[in-house]
Amino acid sequence: MLIDVKYLADKKEEFEFNEKFELPRGNYMMGVSANVRGDVYRKGSDFIVESRVKTVLNLNCDLCLSAFETKLDFDLNEVFSETPDSEGEIWELSDKTIDLKPAVIANIMLNLPMQVLCSDDCKGLCPKCGHNLNDGDCGCDRGYVNPQFEKLLTLFNDD
Repeated sequence: MLIDVKYLADKKEEFEFNEKFELPRGNYMMGVSANVRGDVYRKGSDFIVESRVKTVLNLNCDLCLSAFETKLDFDLNEVFSETPDSEGEIWELSDKTIDLKPAVIANIMLNLPMQVLCSDDCKGLCPKCGHNLNDGDCGCDRGYVNPQFEKLLTLFNDD
């Protein structure tokens, strides 16, 4: 995702990239297919990138561990300069070339939800046998309460 801005005039230049890559997420690698389409233009000594990122992510559900695909779309507005700031709000530009991939990766990570679920009503795994409860009940007795915590259940009685 390299954009050569060496001969960029004072008008907007359009670009589009389609790329597949993998990102770490917890204990596994998350497959990402990204489409980035937008404009780049010069503003003083800086270069402004305004684009739309559409991704398809291959994730594992945090509750049942099933693999599933989900879409993540967001706007990407970044500033690139040969003299980046110390706060990290401006991306570094080297050899008059913008490398958009680190900015796309950072924004994908920022736009991921804290907990990814395969569906809103995911039931997760049985804590006793590990059966995926979305596929049906396993028959395990999950009514066991640790005696050390039995008195805490009385706090929630409405009687």
